Amino acid sequence: MEINASSVRELAEILRDTELTEIEYETEFGRIRVAKELTVAPMQMSQPVANAAPAPSASAPLAQQQEVASSGAPDWSTHPGLIKAPMVGTSYLAPQPGASKFVEEGASVAEGDTLMIIEAMKVMNPIKAPKSGVVKAVIIGDAEPVEFGQPLIVIES
Repeated sequence: MEINASSVRELAEILRDTELTEIEYETEFGRIRVAKELTVAPMQMSQPVANAAPAPSASAPLAQQQEVASSGAPDWSTHPGLIKAPMVGTSYLAPQPGASKFVEEGASVAEGDTLMIIEAMKVMNPIKAPKSGVVKAVIIGDAEPVEFGQPLIVIES
């Protein structure tokens, strides 16, 4: 095949009609190479939830406590049965979606019972009851981000 405009068109049609990205053809008259220019859509990078919000300042817990106090909800921050988050992650109040919760307000729990799960880096970490008692309050919601030291559940002996 002689290399001319029609041979270039033929090679371009072959590229268009196949999954090939490049064709090279060589004869005694010369060599021709036809290639597709691949366009790649830019990937959308999602931000981790932890980076989406600015880091809490030292006055943030005080502001949250004042907000809770002014809203009429009880202030559990000084309660001796308060269980705080031992790590950063995502709270889950049930073992799987659609299942019944580990505990509800008013439920009796024994020391060592699982109260909830905190998922951190794809690892499910059970939060166990440190003592027996009655669940007075479940402060955190299901599938919510959790910060270290954040109040989770209150148990009264």
